[in-house]
Amino acid sequence: MIESDLTLIEILGLGVAQEVAAYKRYQLMAQRVSNPLVKEKFHSLAREEQSHRELLYDMLKKYSGEDKPPLPKKAPREYSAEEMKELPLHEIIELAIRKEIEAQEFYKEAALKASDPKGRQLLQYLATYEEGHERALKQELDALTKYPQWFEIDGPDIQLVGP
Repeated sequence: MIESDLTLIEILGLGVAQEVAAYKRYQLMAQRVSNPLVKEKFHSLAREEQSHRELLYDMLKKYSGEDKPPLPKKAPREYSAEEMKELPLHEIIELAIRKEIEAQEFYKEAALKASDPKGRQLLQYLATYEEGHERALKQELDALTKYPQWFEIDGPDIQLVGP
């Protein structure tokens, strides 16, 4: 997944770009549901991706020596916000699951390239964290499949019904 000629700085920049894309994806997913419990789960995932972006960006600043290091112009292609709005919710969740799996692989490979033990540990931690995101998304996809109305419930009934 990681090109062999990339430097650690470039790898970290790609990681930041991926976390920004994940944040935007989860925010969009939260906008697409009415159920406040599901909405909060997607917002929570977005906040976690935002904190990952901050960790990686701090690491990027440390290794680059720059206060505002540039991010890569060629990050992996994501759907635009308009394209995402057109996709059915189950397809967005399936896409998010694939992206979390890719992120796990990315961070595992990046950890192997890191010479700094703390940096390596952080990248391994992020790989593990993305596995948790994958599991959470699979649970939401399962809930959507079994109980399609669950994502649209809003009001007092939410306490009585759920996956």
